[in-house]
This record gives sequence, C-alpha cells and structure tokens, in this order.
Amino acid sequence: MVHLKQFGRVKVFRTVFKHEFRHYIVFLPDATGLNSVGQLQFKHLHDHHWGIEQFHRAVKQVCNIERFYVRDPDAIHTHIFSALRAFIQLEFKRVDGAILNWYEMKRNLFNPLISAFIQDHLAQLADV
Repeated sequence: MVHLKQFGRVKVFRTVFKHEFRHYIVFLPDATGLNSVGQLQFKHLHDHHWGIEQFHRAVKQVCNIERFYVRDPDAIHTHIFSALRAFIQLEFKRVDGAILNWYEMKRNLFNPLISAFIQDHLAQLADV
C-alpha cells in the first residue's frame, strides 16, 4: 500500500517479465477496498488488461485500423467500422478453429500470389 501525494492510496504489485520488474498500480475510489485486493484479484485484472492489449495490437497490425489515407469523416468512420468488423470475423474464425491465431490469416493471405509470381518469373527465365 502506498500513498501518492495529491492523489490518494493505491496498491502496487510487482511482477517479473523477461528478467525485468514490472509494476502495476491498482486504484479504487474507496481506499478501504484496496485491502481486499490480493494476488488472485490482481491476476484476474492483469489477465483482462493483457486481453485488451492483445486486441489493440491485433487491430493495428492485422486489420490496419491506423492506415487510412482519407480525410472525409464518413470515409474515416467506414474504415474504422470495417477494421473492427474484420477483427470480429478473425475472432470468429479463431474460436471456430479455422485459424490458430489472428496473425495466421495475414501471414497466409499473400502466399498464393507470391507463389504465382515466382513461378511466372521462373517460366519467363526458362523461355529466355
């Protein structure tokens, strides 16, 4: 338990990840509730936090939510909606077992195109 000046009481948890310390702070508006927050509750909160971090990373890296080159508000809204919809579709495929993870679909998306390009290039070299 720690008291932060001009803020109030918080509870600090320390974990070790890849040989480095990571500190997490838990704040509750009712400071008396902090006494009941133990390792089990912290693990539960941390697991939820990690799930949110994974969602943000996937929506950026796989669904390209940040990569749009439009300025019209309707086009921006459409892009964000489409990216979120794409993530939901990926999650459905993952839950159904069609893919192992969100990144598998992106990784395998261009394999047929790359293969066709290489085969076409080799065929052109053989003709020369």
